[in-house]
Amino acid sequence: MRRHHLVSVLLLTVSAMACSESSSSSNTPPTTGAVTFWQDVGPIYNEKCVRCHQEGGIAPFRLDNYADAKANAALELTRITEGTMPPYHMVHDGSCGSFNDAATLTDQQKATIQAWVAGAQAEGTKVTLTLPPQPMLADALELKTPTFSPVAQGTALALNDEYRCFLMDPPNTADAFLTGYDVNPGDATIVHHVLAFLVDPNQAGGGGQTNAEIMKALDDQSPDRLGWPCFGAAGEGVKVSGVPVTWAPGQGVVNYPDGMGVPVRTTDKLVVQIHYNLADPTAAGKSDSTTVHLRFADQVSRRLSFMLPDPFLDTLGKKDGDGKPAPDSLMPGLSDTSYTWTVTGKDLGLAGTTSVDLVAVMPHMHGRGIRQQMRLGSPDNLACASHLEHWDFHWQEYYFYKTPPAITANTTVQVTCEYDTSKDTTPVLPGWGTRNEMCLNVLMVALPAQ
Repeated sequence: MRRHHLVSVLLLTVSAMACSESSSSSNTPPTTGAVTFWQDVGPIYNEKCVRCHQEGGIAPFRLDNYADAKANAALELTRITEGTMPPYHMVHDGSCGSFNDAATLTDQQKATIQAWVAGAQAEGTKVTLTLPPQPMLADALELKTPTFSPVAQGTALALNDEYRCFLMDPPNTADAFLTGYDVNPGDATIVHHVLAFLVDPNQAGGGGQTNAEIMKALDDQSPDRLGWPCFGAAGEGVKVSGVPVTWAPGQGVVNYPDGMGVPVRTTDKLVVQIHYNLADPTAAGKSDSTTVHLRFADQVSRRLSFMLPDPFLDTLGKKDGDGKPAPDSLMPGLSDTSYTWTVTGKDLGLAGTTSVDLVAVMPHMHGRGIRQQMRLGSPDNLACASHLEHWDFHWQEYYFYKTPPAITANTTVQVTCEYDTSKDTTPVLPGWGTRNEMCLNVLMVALPAQ
């Protein structure tokens, strides 16, 4: 995920990961009488949680009936009190950016659930609730990566990992705009992330060759294995023109905002990059075939650009006075240590007077992450724009602004990532491996209307 490979490529990735996208209506705790499941708690769960917590849903237990809700009442109270369920970890009280937060519980809804769990956990009179449909992508076309058995690369920057790229034709039969997607890993225990890059095969890449020639050469280097290694983007020297799909653990169906999409021509190629995490010894010998569902529209009213700045990762290219690698690192043995980087809009690819709207952000770190904050503005007047208070690798999503901030070439972007390195005894390096670290904040920006 190196910045210089991925900055300013067309993309919109809107996460629908949280357990609900329902309206933000609230339930007021009863002022008299006992709080019951069916009359008071069930409707809240149905609105905010049951998309995931129902038969066949992604959650580990159901909340669409009294028996299951009562059996898991203690856990429900803990998660609600911690603020980890529904899984929306961005601070959204208006103190640091203005975010769409319809999936979260209101204070009144929390009070109702807490009163029920702490009380008699009465069932009440059973009623029929219309369950929300499980997230699905209607009218989608399908891509499926070949069955592949990854092998850990054993390097310092990817000790237990393999990045592999697979070349595929887009499934649309006419030039169109991607407006949503869904990714289903064949074996989620080994898939760290999935990206799909748009590549024009006839475009000039590195070394004076076309993208098609570069990709063929990369593929030919390992004739006994499918695809090719691709740390960073679609492979060394391949020029990427878009990233219409990004998937990380916890993410569900992704619906782009109405009227927005990513152009996909029938002459394009899709390069699907899969990061396989093989740190668990039981992963040895496992195989995967991942399915990517894509939905298209004939036209959209606005396009977006996808930026992945991570100057921490970029320090892998630093050298010391003797020409030896000298990347930045995190100090070991600390319960809370941080890394801060600063770039400008110009560094991200903006030029002249162009002003784009920051539609959404998606923080990304690895296993040591604690929290992340981003500030925007001028060098002497930076304002908080996003604050992820609780980082959870297994619940990653895009957080969308109610009022998108503007970014120009002169805008300063500053990101601080905090980590727990208390279990480490040596400096923690940036890198592509799951056991290395990153300090990435994905920026989705709406381009000026054409």
